[in-house]
Amino acid sequence: MFKIGRLLSMLAKASSLIGTLCVIAMMLHVTADVAGRYLFNAPLPGTIVVVANYYMIILVFLAIGVAEEKKAHISVEFVADMMPQRVQNGFSVFSSLFTVGVIGVLMVAGYSAAEKKTKIGATLEQGSQMIEVWQSYWAIPVGAALMALIAAYRVIVTVTGQRSGLNETDENAKFIND
Repeated sequence: MFKIGRLLSMLAKASSLIGTLCVIAMMLHVTADVAGRYLFNAPLPGTIVVVANYYMIILVFLAIGVAEEKKAHISVEFVADMMPQRVQNGFSVFSSLFTVGVIGVLMVAGYSAAEKKTKIGATLEQGSQMIEVWQSYWAIPVGAALMALIAAYRVIVTVTGQRSGLNETDENAKFIND
């Protein structure tokens, strides 16, 4: 079980790296567009479409798996922290199962949409150019699948009491949780 957790953590780390590269590419792209627009009166074509339909979608949907691994989603633990550990584990299992269900629906719907957009070769028009956007639709089911896998794995680990292998808290961000 521990090795599965390590594998899921590696996948989350890879998606975090991809998200970081998207942020860097987005910053460079937008900076080049602004510089081109105001210095040379020649903006980069398609910047708005690429930023909104590639960088942002990939960044958001791949990051949800990372947030699930780090337990970084919003949670209110006011009353739960005062309950016995067994009850807290029950709440954790319930919330993780609920997460798997909801994200599973998102994953299936995202897959269906990605499949349709791929078949028609979805494009968007910006100015006089047509820009293909069907590829970015695949980030939705991939990110949702990673989140669902991590949440389902967390249920199994909590119920069996085994070591998880997940990197649940970033060493550099522990002060946030304190």
